[in-house]
Amino acid sequence: MRQITKFTRIFGHLIAAAGLTSACTESASETATGPTCTQQAGTICTVAGTGTAGLGHDDLAPTEVLLYLPQDVTPSDDGKELYIADWNNHRIRLVENGKVKTLIGTGYLGDAPDGPALGTSLNHPTHIAFSPTGKLIVSAWHNSKVLEVDLTSNTLKAICGTGARSYGGDGGPADKAVLDLPVAVDYDSQGRMVISDQANQRIRRVEKDGTIDTIAGPAKDFVPDGFEKVTPEGAAPKLCKKPTDPAAPAPTDSRLADGSVNNACLPQSVFPQGFSGDGGPAKGAMMSQSFGQSAPPSGRLEIGPDDTIYFADTFNHRVRAIDAEGMIRTFAGSGPATFDATYAGGYEGDGGPAVSAKLKYPVDVAVSDSGKVFIADKENSCVRVVGTDGIIDTFAGVCGQRKFGGDGGAANAAFLNRPYGVALDGLGNLYIADTHNHRIRVVYGADN
Repeated sequence: MRQITKFTRIFGHLIAAAGLTSACTESASETATGPTCTQQAGTICTVAGTGTAGLGHDDLAPTEVLLYLPQDVTPSDDGKELYIADWNNHRIRLVENGKVKTLIGTGYLGDAPDGPALGTSLNHPTHIAFSPTGKLIVSAWHNSKVLEVDLTSNTLKAICGTGARSYGGDGGPADKAVLDLPVAVDYDSQGRMVISDQANQRIRRVEKDGTIDTIAGPAKDFVPDGFEKVTPEGAAPKLCKKPTDPAAPAPTDSRLADGSVNNACLPQSVFPQGFSGDGGPAKGAMMSQSFGQSAPPSGRLEIGPDDTIYFADTFNHRVRAIDAEGMIRTFAGSGPATFDATYAGGYEGDGGPAVSAKLKYPVDVAVSDSGKVFIADKENSCVRVVGTDGIIDTFAGVCGQRKFGGDGGAANAAFLNRPYGVALDGLGNLYIADTHNHRIRVVYGADN
């Protein structure tokens, strides 16, 4: 998640499958107005949310408002304004002048049509960024659109994605492209928009002329070893395992040696989930993000000062980096050298090289001006940090313990509950979307 001044200085089944619990079952053990917080380096405080999930009213103090599984927070440079993706309330909220107001969304599920920002209905927005021209950019995740919001007129329009959920449009205009769960965007030093196209297992880039292309992930016609492309009459292509008997024809489906139909087929646009490519070009590399109707958000990215793209390769339990020349490498996290869908990550390696450490479903990164990289290590319920020396440590939360506590004390002794988002302001303070605690928290002096 990116601070504003980078250039200037569905409910039930979706929630259950993602492990996102209902408002009735989660509350915090301390009040949001609990211990008095001082802005001392390393201290953690709640700055929005009460700890109870719900549809909160506007015009309340931020620590009195109800949030519902907030996914993202984007602070202004001075930290006085906070833009919050209130995920399960389908709204973008703004904390300003000590009060909370709704900036975008009716609070009801919808298709995110162009028009007045307060009159549109979103479907689980996941990320907020700002363009080089100062427009607010929303990753309207389950709408499969990227929205641009004019804060002067309070109107919005789709600038990437048609709303269909598939993969298509490379080489053409971004507003005609097809995305599948775009989870986050950021801008490089040339003003190009980079999109984490989550369910398509790709990172895509919109050039300044408005055309889109894939810069990380396999080509559309990719067919993995041992599979074949099958196009049933009148249906979309599938990738199916090759039959064990090459003599068994497969005009519409792959067939096994005994003649039975092989059901190990997946839609072509979804299939390329894997792990490969380190040390080579990102275009063609494989990553592993969640996909499908019940997928949880995964795979957010942020671009560093040198145009390196850092992204959470969530289901490979790694953070990977793509340099300005388009080469990809693992930055943090270890795991099998080849894709293993059964590998579940872990917690290990503090005090040692980040590339040897274990992460567990990391979902977001924040890059400081000094070169530190903060990682929302979601299933470990903590935030890790990688220094400029490549050494990893726990920065906030007690890894492996999922609860709430610790406001007013040291961040690395506090408790988090599956944080999905991290972001820095211009003063070096780190904001955390403490998602399952239904709060936004801050750690002062994180980049000191």
